[in-house]
Amino acid sequence: MSSTKYVADTNAFLMLPASIKSQIDSHWYFHFITEIELLGKPGITAREVGSIKGLLKICTKIRHNESIGLLAISLRQRFRLKVADALIAATAIYSEVPLLTYDRDFARIARLNVVLLEM
Repeated sequence: MSSTKYVADTNAFLMLPASIKSQIDSHWYFHFITEIELLGKPGITAREVGSIKGLLKICTKIRHNESIGLLAISLRQRFRLKVADALIAATAIYSEVPLLTYDRDFARIARLNVVLLEM
């Protein structure tokens, strides 16, 4: 059985513990900016670092490339996105994989297949 694929927004990682993520029949991808957002949080504890690294280990990091960069620039200009959000959205569009997020602002982007999570 093949699993569903998603590019996960940073907030999807923050809201879903690794213990639950490992039981879901889906494969998550992430842009390196998500790793920076997760691990670069001021005051992050060693325990949190370990938990985040464990979660990221069961996912796939998508390497940045020129196409993603150009698409991110276009999205940032057109939709006034923050840099990280533009990179994450561009990664999902480039990869042709739905974006898994709690952030409703992504729904404004017609080219982006968004799966909105509920709190």
